Amino acid sequence: MKNSMFKAIATLACAVALTACGGGSNNTETTTPLPPQPAYTMTTEVTGTGDTAVANGDLVSYYATGYVYDETKADKKGEPFLTPTVGSPLVVTVGVGSVIPGIDQGLVGMKLNGKRTWLIPANMAFGAAGYTDTAGKIKVPANTAVVFDLEVAAFTTLSLFPKIDTVIGTGAVAASKNLVTINYTGYLRDETKVDKKGTKFESSSAPFSFLLNVNSRIQGWDLGILGMKVGGKRTLFIPANMAWGKDGRKDNAGNVLVPADTDVVYDIELTAVNAAPPAQTTQPAFEAREEVIGTGTLAAAAGHTLSVQYSGYLYNDSVTDKKGLRFDTSRITGTPLSVKLGENKVIQGWEKGLLGVKAGGKRTLIIPADLAYGSNAQTNIPANSPLIFEVEVISVTAP
Repeated sequence: MKNSMFKAIATLACAVALTACGGGSNNTETTTPLPPQPAYTMTTEVTGTGDTAVANGDLVSYYATGYVYDETKADKKGEPFLTPTVGSPLVVTVGVGSVIPGIDQGLVGMKLNGKRTWLIPANMAFGAAGYTDTAGKIKVPANTAVVFDLEVAAFTTLSLFPKIDTVIGTGAVAASKNLVTINYTGYLRDETKVDKKGTKFESSSAPFSFLLNVNSRIQGWDLGILGMKVGGKRTLFIPANMAWGKDGRKDNAGNVLVPADTDVVYDIELTAVNAAPPAQTTQPAFEAREEVIGTGTLAAAAGHTLSVQYSGYLYNDSVTDKKGLRFDTSRITGTPLSVKLGENKVIQGWEKGLLGVKAGGKRTLIIPADLAYGSNAQTNIPANSPLIFEVEVISVTAP
């Protein structure tokens, strides 16, 4: 994608996940005074319901309204830059650094339906990058404090995510961002079974490596594998919203392996942990891998407009599926991206890789740097980075 398309994609993820990856001006001149910076403070709270409060590791659905900090206002709320969509809460695993620190810390201790207002200094918000909307307009200037109203809509606690150690390991401990290698077997949860293991739907044919809390296949792996030691074996009982969710899981032929909204059980064996994964130097060959063949009547060509869902990853040769850090996705909101081919408004890897695809089709695009952003570093993409995109085509429309 060209820079304009990247900005649209990257800021979508920033707006939804509220990550500190914005695109505002980076003013580092020491002669320019910083805007007023409040202490990190909770100013109001409406206590929620229930006896359980949000803790690190919990999966939380929440609503957030963001304002630029204005010290002249009694409530310090200036211009709003983010408003929630009713029925579409944001979703985050708390405590793993996937949102700005002010929210990551601010959700801890909240209860169901609870509300809090936080004053957040710039260094716990969007920092020197600031925050821009999808049109490139600066909504939060560089080094500017913000105010957030937070409301917890739902959460899954660690106590509702049981795990059983069948073998205690004796090696290195798995921690966030480590390169971990596992063997695994997955089962549909069956309450009629003593061990809850129903139909087996997958099993690793070889050790599988990935970056923990960076690109786990499912969120339940992130929480369930943390703290394991090499040589250990653990059974994870994973609720659907931390497994394959409302989409379920299908194989490449379209056969349903995990139905929608189904709890699963995984047997995990941790075979290796590397706290310092090797640096990425490989430039892969371009590949457009057909995962699911579409059933639409129109094959995408130059001039056609595609509506797509996508996730983008840095290519990492040290992990089994080559998917390193996920730098962007449309699936947080579920809102498809509109792409018109043939106008060079997207990177050449997309221009080439989406030709011929039909509605309903899914492709994995492996894109060397020269067909992506080349030597031009982007917000979350270092210079000369090869990329991987998972793209699902919702529709193909002729001009």
